[in-house]
Amino acid sequence: MNAPARPALLMQRLRFAIVRNSLRTLVSQSVVRPLTVVLITLLIWGLVFGGSLDGFWFLRDDFRVPLTGEILGILLDLLFLTLGVLLIFSGGLILYGSLFTGPETAFLLATPLDDDRVFAHKFQGATAVSVWAFLLLGGPILIAYGIACYAPWYFYALLPPFFLGFILLPAAASAMICLLAVNLVPRHRKQLVIAGVALALGLVGLWMYQMVRDTRQVRDGREAVHQVLGHFTFTGAALTPSHWAARGLEAAARGEVGPSLWYLALVWSNGLFAYVVAAFLARRTYRRGYNRLATGGSLRRRYGGAWMDRLLTACLPFVAERTRLLIVKDFRTFRRDPQQWAQILIFTGLVSFSITIGPQLLASGPTPFYQNLISWFFLGVIGLLICIYTGRFVFPMLSLEGRKFWILGLLPIERGQLLWGKFGFAAAGALGIGELLVVLSDLTLGMPAAAVLLHALTAAVLA
Repeated sequence: MNAPARPALLMQRLRFAIVRNSLRTLVSQSVVRPLTVVLITLLIWGLVFGGSLDGFWFLRDDFRVPLTGEILGILLDLLFLTLGVLLIFSGGLILYGSLFTGPETAFLLATPLDDDRVFAHKFQGATAVSVWAFLLLGGPILIAYGIACYAPWYFYALLPPFFLGFILLPAAASAMICLLAVNLVPRHRKQLVIAGVALALGLVGLWMYQMVRDTRQVRDGREAVHQVLGHFTFTGAALTPSHWAARGLEAAARGEVGPSLWYLALVWSNGLFAYVVAAFLARRTYRRGYNRLATGGSLRRRYGGAWMDRLLTACLPFVAERTRLLIVKDFRTFRRDPQQWAQILIFTGLVSFSITIGPQLLASGPTPFYQNLISWFFLGVIGLLICIYTGRFVFPMLSLEGRKFWILGLLPIERGQLLWGKFGFAAAGALGIGELLVVLSDLTLGMPAAAVLLHALTAAVLA
């Protein structure tokens, strides 16, 4: 008889088989879909890279800001801190769905594998998704930074090790939060997430309001830049992983190999230690949390829909009743999938953050040319964001009905009314996001009322 395979090797073979079969199925069904994903990814990557490179050149040539100095160090600290927080949020949602709600989890827990081995398998899969998002958002910015400051070749060689080591920390933190939340508050998980998000948004909103208020009181451009960056000094705390990654890459850009490797070792050692702690916690609590989640729900079923569904229904009195029911059905399906609304929340948050922070660098009274240029740039970004949302979420609303479409076909309504229901839900969501971001960007830039109305109308047409 053949010797049994090692658990780690067995799980890697399983992951390889799943990825291979998924790619084969995707390509066999349609070549257009993976090609579209690749093209959109390259488009987003190129836009982020081009905007970042122009921004670094603008700081270097117009404001005479040294790209390897303290100011850019603060910006790099902010970049890694922001990506780390977003990875904790998005990685936690992905890992929660993979650890506790995925159909594969029940099968793996029924095998002789140890609980921490199953956790490691799911953790690696969720981290791979986080790596993809991290490379898409952070990769082009850091490559543009290296080009703008004429970094040596090993700066680019050290980017992947810094990325992988840094991602271990927020991934392990999100895993520990998931395990503790499921074990301690299995019946109030949603309330805990909502309270945490509300608290974070409140603190960020207060901080951004204070920064904008203080910056508008400054007239000199260079002083305005220092005033804005002064609000980010908390990101440079010596014990934060974002500071280690930023300082390591900054040292590599200056040609200091020794300090860069020291920071790289610091990032990896703490990342691996955080993973070991998460695996130890999973060995003690994973199965217990899974069982509590499967049996610890509320036994009392409540019917009639949630308050959000009733609020949406009250906001649509002008829509036909049957169409309104279809819109509420699509909204209910959407809000029950955390991976969908989490992606929208993350990308909308990133764009809102850029809209609020970017113009403050020109707080000394930008010329009308720069005002219009930046406002139209943000309008283009918002239009691209609307296209991504509709392509990512609206198309599946129609195509993924699939074999269940016969249920909707039995309804006593016309097929065109079904499409109007889909259109109403998609247009309302795109309109709300687009108008919010456009008005926010124009008010931050101090655009005249006529321009605000014109841009709002453009966003409405796009939506």
